Amino acid sequence: MKKVFLSIIIISMAVFYFSATQITFWYAIGGTSGEAFKEIAEEFNSINKNVKVKLVYTGSYADTAQKVTAAIATNTLPNGGIIPAGPIFTGARGNYEILDFMMNDPEFDMNDFFPAMWDYSKYNGKICAIPYNISTPILYYNKDLMREAGLDPDRPPQTWEELLQASKIVTKDINNDGIPDIWGFDTNDPVWIFKAFLRQNENLIIDTELLTPLFDTPSGIETAEFWKKLIDEKAMPEAQHSLSENLFLGGRLAFFMGSSNRIGKWQGNTDFELGVAYLPAGKVRAVPLGGAVAVLFPKKAEEDEATYQLLKWLTSPENVAKFSMKTGYLPIRKSALELPEMKHFMDENPLWKVAFEQLEFSFAYWHFDEMGAMDNFIWEALEKIERGVSSPEEAMKWLTKSLREEIEAGRE
Repeated sequence: MKKVFLSIIIISMAVFYFSATQITFWYAIGGTSGEAFKEIAEEFNSINKNVKVKLVYTGSYADTAQKVTAAIATNTLPNGGIIPAGPIFTGARGNYEILDFMMNDPEFDMNDFFPAMWDYSKYNGKICAIPYNISTPILYYNKDLMREAGLDPDRPPQTWEELLQASKIVTKDINNDGIPDIWGFDTNDPVWIFKAFLRQNENLIIDTELLTPLFDTPSGIETAEFWKKLIDEKAMPEAQHSLSENLFLGGRLAFFMGSSNRIGKWQGNTDFELGVAYLPAGKVRAVPLGGAVAVLFPKKAEEDEATYQLLKWLTSPENVAKFSMKTGYLPIRKSALELPEMKHFMDENPLWKVAFEQLEFSFAYWHFDEMGAMDNFIWEALEKIERGVSSPEEAMKWLTKSLREEIEAGRE
């Protein structure tokens, strides 16, 4: 009798397990940030017995984009994921299902999200994803190096010209071998920062109606000339961006532009006094958004509903605050900033306020299929400028021509 009873229990458990809606969810968030995401997602698993989520880490943004592209070709997409350039894989293929879910859900307050983050989640001006692990570049600086150079450590550069002059003052050749041992400025993501500089110089990067690149306009060329000036006047080392983060943490770089999510890693862990500030302004202040978005790939109705419930859970104010506090990514919802625990956290970690307050000047790129190609072309153009292979004007004309041809080829 006991064996029969035990068999009934086992069968019942098996039926329960297999009757639960199972979904697969990819995520391109690694390291400690990935662990924070996984913890929040697994909590959803534990409290929703009728849904079984299989979480799959898909590697870097580039690796994930390749995997999604391959999955589209083989019809093996997951149910959803935290995906870089998500609108390219959803809206560009006519998938706006996530918007339908949100619009028909009275509990989902779209107005609670920062507007620029919705812009980051659009294709052709229409929402096709939900913002998730979003960051902006900010200016990190070494207060000790500023003091040693006779600069005010409580007044970081506010403009391009101030950045140039302060960087030149800090740059120093200690052993007199003709090569600076301490540099003024650099970034580990020159493409992202160059696009920020373009917008700060009132260049829109691309005409969204005509889908025409704008790099070779006067404002684009002027931006490239400033980039070259940073090299020529020894404010920034030539083509060493991959080393910049280590140089900064090693106390050999005064000003570093990088993702705001590094605040959590670096605050209290550097051998020098760390400062954080807005990006220095050009003609205007402008700060690009970066990161990945949450997407839904339509399958069966019950799977789509389960995926939406997971996305809704991940982007609840409480979980947005939890993820932000653990990772340094920006809170995507206004109400998350009003939670008592978030206010306390902000009081205890004042450096983080800079990234949040800088959102006032944030902008999102217009998503189009050739965005990845555009970034590759920008990287190559900057290499040419920094190494003196091309003048700033020549490089911007080459960049514009190359991207225009890529766009036209994609429309044939």
